Amino acid sequence: MKLFNMEISLSFLEKNHQLDIDRSHYIRRLGYPKDYEVPEHIQKSMDWAAQWYQDNGNPWMQIYELDVVLEKEKIFLNTVETHAPKIYNRFYKYNVNKALLIVSTAGNLVDKKTAELWSSDEPDRSFFLDTFAASVTEALVSFGVDYINEWAAQKNRRSLSRYSPGYPGWDLKEQFLLMDIIKNIIDEEIPVTISDTALLTPLKSQLSLIGIYKGEVNDKSIAIECTTCNFMDCSCKDKGMFVRD
Repeated sequence: MKLFNMEISLSFLEKNHQLDIDRSHYIRRLGYPKDYEVPEHIQKSMDWAAQWYQDNGNPWMQIYELDVVLEKEKIFLNTVETHAPKIYNRFYKYNVNKALLIVSTAGNLVDKKTAELWSSDEPDRSFFLDTFAASVTEALVSFGVDYINEWAAQKNRRSLSRYSPGYPGWDLKEQFLLMDIIKNIIDEEIPVTISDTALLTPLKSQLSLIGIYKGEVNDKSIAIECTTCNFMDCSCKDKGMFVRD
């Protein structure tokens, strides 16, 4: 039985949005089958993490529009060359000349709290909160994907599935490039930074690139990141991770 409505608030484009955290996705991230009947003591920890985040979390998301130029098997995003053969093949197939970059994070407060819980000898609560924050980030990206799908449809365009540095065929170090592009777009600081090892801070943060194209291509193939992912019952496969027809 679902004892807690896992929902978070997000401010985006000067509006407040209520996002549901997919329960099956959260359960899978905890390491259980998606239809697993969660024992009461596990449910209490799940509810505690969801409640703490609802009361204290500071999620953030922004979308940036990028120009795309394809030239001799090279991709240029806002004139900056990126090295991603799989993305090039995908963009070339659909003649992509525009992309949208989603930047999302569950926020720095959850990092501070999980570290505090761990140092206070409460590793279980630290784990459940960290896992819930991961589901928050996925919910933010899913919200961004839906927003982009609607944005593209209004312009008589279509959107490809998202792809992120660290996926097969796109080196994690390319996050440096994307972060530099963002800095060149805006003068203000954003609540996501990058370390010398190309890891994003806060820890539950993500950069997701989505190509925009025109045409009547009828392609329902699974998104390229999903073909190499072994998380076979992930909720993403049922929610927006397909090329629109």
